[in-house]
Amino acid sequence: MADPESTALVEIDDVSKSFGDKPALTGFSLDVPAGQICGVLGPNGAGKTTLFRLLMGILKATSGAMRIDGHDAFEDRVAVKRLVGFLPDEPIYYPYLSGREVLELSAGMHGLSPTDVMARLHPLVRQLGLEDSLGRFAEDYSRGMKKKLGLLLALLHQPRLLILDEPTNGLDVEATRLFYELMREESQRGTTILFSSHLMDQVTRLCTHAAILSRGRLARSGSIEDLLASHPEMSLEDVFLEYTRPAAS
Repeated sequence: MADPESTALVEIDDVSKSFGDKPALTGFSLDVPAGQICGVLGPNGAGKTTLFRLLMGILKATSGAMRIDGHDAFEDRVAVKRLVGFLPDEPIYYPYLSGREVLELSAGMHGLSPTDVMARLHPLVRQLGLEDSLGRFAEDYSRGMKKKLGLLLALLHQPRLLILDEPTNGLDVEATRLFYELMREESQRGTTILFSSHLMDQVTRLCTHAAILSRGRLARSGSIEDLLASHPEMSLEDVFLEYTRPAAS
């Protein structure tokens, strides 16, 4: 159980989630302190996206507790959304709204001035190569452009926590490098970051910690340094496979 005096920004305490008779997460516990960059790793179907949707209050846990800065992730989901920036793996936008209108609408929903937000985001918009595309319907963007717009939306209200589901899927090499730089800058500002990835090199380069999921359970968690030190002469990919390989029958 999470320590009530813990300084963790994210507290997940013995959480299970089932869809009918199919378990997606079972007895999952994890604390993520403020400022940590934690990679959430696991094979397809391990429960990563379910975990993120529970944290965002999109789903309700079958049992257990999830808190973000002391707020219940489901019961206090309106307050949680003010603290969290979320980038889903496949962002979906309102039809017939331009990229600029999507950003301005989100700014208004957060109680922010759309004009001020657009001015603040302008350098990043330019860096991401979206400056000439904001007048187009966001639904017509390529997958990579949708991801870039989704990243802007996640950062728009300067959240304390970023939850990013496969954030570099669809991004080119230049945009991926910019993503690394942005995440390091956000971490230095004290932002806590949770992101899923299948790219072990990306996790090794960017993350301070990792949580490895296997079949809906937390198989191992800890700092990248400790995970590697506990398995000498093994890469993070080898460690990942060690904890997620199906048990021999």
